[in-house]
Amino acid sequence: MGFNRCYVGNIIQIHKELNELGIDNFVNRYQKYDSITGDSESVNFIQTLVQNHYNQLTNKKSIEKQ
Repeated sequence: MGFNRCYVGNIIQIHKELNELGIDNFVNRYQKYDSITGDSESVNFIQTLVQNHYNQLTNKKSIEKQ
């Protein structure tokens, strides 16, 4: 069993990547890693974005079930 790690660069690179990939592809890329290291601002941004995206999807599914 492997441990998937990812090193991220500065926040400018992360914003550029988000704009190029779009939110869904960006989130799909980063949620599969077991560990994200690198620039702390970038890591925090990615973690927050992935968590918010997941929460929005979860809330949307809860509303649809009602």
